[in-house]
Formats: sequence, C-alpha cells, structure tokens
Amino acid sequence: MADLVWLASFPKAGNTWLRILLANYLDNGDEPADINALRATPIASSRLWFDEWAGVESAQLDAETIANLRPQVYRCVARAAEERRYLKVHDQWGLTPAGEPMFPADVTAGVVYIVRNPLDQVASLANHGGNSLEAAARAICGEASPAPVVRQYPDQLDQRLGGWLGHATSWVEQSGLPVHLVRYEDLRADTAGEFGAALRFLGEEPEPEPERVARAVAFSSFKELRRQEEEHGFHERLAQSSGPFFRQGRSGGWREELSAELVAKVVDACGPLMQRLGYLDEDGTPR
Repeated sequence: MADLVWLASFPKAGNTWLRILLANYLDNGDEPADINALRATPIASSRLWFDEWAGVESAQLDAETIANLRPQVYRCVARAAEERRYLKVHDQWGLTPAGEPMFPADVTAGVVYIVRNPLDQVASLANHGGNSLEAAARAICGEASPAPVVRQYPDQLDQRLGGWLGHATSWVEQSGLPVHLVRYEDLRADTAGEFGAALRFLGEEPEPEPERVARAVAFSSFKELRRQEEEHGFHERLAQSSGPFFRQGRSGGWREELSAELVAKVVDACGPLMQRLGYLDEDGTPR
C-alpha cells in the first residue's frame, strides 16, 4: 500500500506545468519527459480509471452514485500501489452526497494546491475552451460553471468546480488534509526554489538535489513545452481551443487582454482572497 498526493487547482492555474516538473524530476532522465505520456500524474476524474477500480462502467451509473464511489476507488488505488501516486485534481474539496470527504484522509500524504491570479486565468480559460472572455469571467466568478469545458473530455467524470474563490477556499481552508500552497506567479519567478519547497513538503527528499531540480526545471521550460506541442500536439488541448495549450505562461497579461469592466467584475467576486494572496493592493487595486 502507498499513499496519494493530490495536485489540485482550478483549471488553467498551472497544474499541468507542475505535473511536468514532477514527471521530469521523478524520471530523472537525460531527455525531457514526453508531455503526452504523463502516466505518473493521471487525473483523479479519469473515467477509465474509475471503471477499472470500481468494477463497473460509470456510463451505467448516475452522478450521485459515481461521486459516492470515488473515495472507495481512491482507497483501492492506494492499496494496490507499490509507490506513492500523484493525482491531478480539478474538483473542489468537499463531501460526497453520502457525506464522506471526496478525497479520503486515510490514504492521503498531502495536497499541493496551485493558485493563480484569476485575472490572468480568464484569458487562459477562454483560450482553452474556445469561449469569450466574458464567458470565462463568469466561470471564474462562479456565475457559470466551467464544467462545459471539462465535459469536452469524454474520458473524464463530471467534476464539481464552482468559481475561483470557492474552489481555492475549499482546499486551503479544509482541515483534514495537509496543504502546501503554491502561487503560480512565484513558481514562474523562482521555479527551482518553489518546486524544491513543494518537494520538501512532500518528503520526496530531505533536501532535493539542486542538480536534479535544475534539470527538471530546464526540461519543463515553456520553450520546451511549446516545442513538443508544435511538433507532436498535446492530447489535453481541446479541439475548439483558440490557440495552443501552452499559450504564454506569463503573469500580468490581463492588463492587455481584459476590459476594465471584466477586471472590476473579477475583483468584486474574488477580492477578499485575491488580497490575501497578494493579487490586490491594500486599497483593492490589482497588482
């Protein structure tokens, strides 16, 4: 039996980049990990995975039954694993309809929650789903679920996402699982330092090898990720996406992409946590 680590985030916060960093670190190879073969960090909402471990086709079950079975599926995965499993999660933290935590503490080593300025996530989410900036802003604000984007993946179960504020709060304020919070902006500014801190939290190494971390960072650069996507495509990119999956990866692009009205809308909906995380000044002005 082994334990599970949840790599959790609202969509388009940098979760895939974190997974690629982790894949390159764990592989410890001489070449960059294949972005289309991230087998070490599958998504927890995988329909194929659920069907295999639950012993029943999810297509035959209603959403409530699936949700109630998911904690047991994760326990089965942990019991069968010979080494730690890392699972990508876009669900909010919460309880199943039966009242049990969706992500069971008894098989959990920890959570790495990656959060990003929601103003930057608007354009990224719009590009990913081929939607308007207005529609993406509504999803970020919790007025319209981004679930239609998620459902474009027929191989995934329905996921409860909510808005940016509720999603982040659900993970960082729950008390049953240890959480390490990573700001996307900090990961971009000091990738080796922030990634090393996450590795220490997870106990992968008492002190991660600097050379190994540096190689993982180099192999996970946006230049490398864009190269692989241009040459081979990326299976997580939706057919209707407006551009490449690895679009820009920068911080602060919202200043050129969002109208003043959309900025005000997001700040109004997400302001308290944005301020707590350093995305707003003391007077509520976006940084």
